[in-house]
Amino acid sequence: MSTSLSNKHAEPMVIRKYTRPFGFPCYVALITGDDLNDLDEVVNKYNEQWPEQKRGLQDLRNYFGGMTEMLVEHYPRAEGIAVCSFADKAVISSLWGDFMVHGQCRLEYFSLLNMTTQV
Repeated sequence: MSTSLSNKHAEPMVIRKYTRPFGFPCYVALITGDDLNDLDEVVNKYNEQWPEQKRGLQDLRNYFGGMTEMLVEHYPRAEGIAVCSFADKAVISSLWGDFMVHGQCRLEYFSLLNMTTQV
């Protein structure tokens, strides 16, 4: 996987907030040049699989990891994918690509999350 951080053609970061089916916010961020017109449809279709009986923190970690893997497969040009939630006084995140290996991407993402949750 190559990244645009090494050249002048950086891809945009998009952050979307979802509350269903969890009842608390789940933030999905992508750094990609892919067409994201179907992002809501893809994430909501994946969220329909959320089983009612699985409500523990480890279940959420596993679920968000699966969502990250699904998004990696669906958006082949993605350079970074992050799924994060604030649940039960804990931050649960699943990072891939630039969010995992580049500290500045991670810093920008979590700074934007901090700013949006304070507004």
